[in-house]
Amino acid sequence: MVIYAEYLFLENGVAGLLILLLTRKLCGFSSSRPRIALGSTLCGLYAFILFWEGLLWWLAILFKAAFSVGVMALVFPSLCWKNMARGVLVFYLISFAMGGIVIGSLYFFKTAGVAAGGAFYIGQITYIRVFSGMALAWVVLSVFAGFLKERVNKGRKEAQLRVTLGDNTVTMKGFIDTGNFLRDPISGRPVCVAAKQAMEGLVPEAAQFCFIPYRGVDKIEGFLTGIRPDSAVLLTKGGKPEAVNIILAVSKGELPVGQDGKRYDVLLHETLTEGGILQGE
Repeated sequence: MVIYAEYLFLENGVAGLLILLLTRKLCGFSSSRPRIALGSTLCGLYAFILFWEGLLWWLAILFKAAFSVGVMALVFPSLCWKNMARGVLVFYLISFAMGGIVIGSLYFFKTAGVAAGGAFYIGQITYIRVFSGMALAWVVLSVFAGFLKERVNKGRKEAQLRVTLGDNTVTMKGFIDTGNFLRDPISGRPVCVAAKQAMEGLVPEAAQFCFIPYRGVDKIEGFLTGIRPDSAVLLTKGGKPEAVNIILAVSKGELPVGQDGKRYDVLLHETLTEGGILQGE
């Protein structure tokens, strides 16, 4: 069987991209788009090592482990060692699940393939097959992740956010906004939207601001003014305080009132309170 380098790179690059995105979603990590793109490119290049003949089995395992840790450290540079270990484990679990879905699809469509160095290369490849297989795996795993998220978040609607900037610290009553997908386009940090009055005792005159692009449900586009706090801690009922890496943006208007008529100081990003679904305490 002839193996074409461009298809080998494309398969593994796209697979790496999807695996990294799912890892970020499941673990609740923050990463910028350039880092995700660089990580997926390295996954594509790594595929050529798998077909290195004569590579000792123990050396191959060591190389794979080192590569996984290196990619995770590059894509998610702010992780502590505990979250790094969790992220690598989730990275491999998603890889195994995606591989199983792809091999299962080959069984149904009777597509030929070849195994080498722990990898499975699909024969008679086309771009349509590449993206169809990856899209199928993405849909299945995303639906499963959504199911986990729904189960974890069931009954969790409120949390407090304690934010420190310089010498100032404020605690805000937050509402979990499942429609808040805002992220800082540079750092990839999730964005929480706070009421203007809740920010008055926090922001000093010399604070450094950033701008967050947004698009509302009414299709109005613009920019929100944001700050990068020195620290932020999420306080959930019955849970331990959890440090979160966020951007705090100032709302241009009044925050929506909850179904029970309560008013809140901040709309929390959905990934914070799902604990990344698999994120520990």
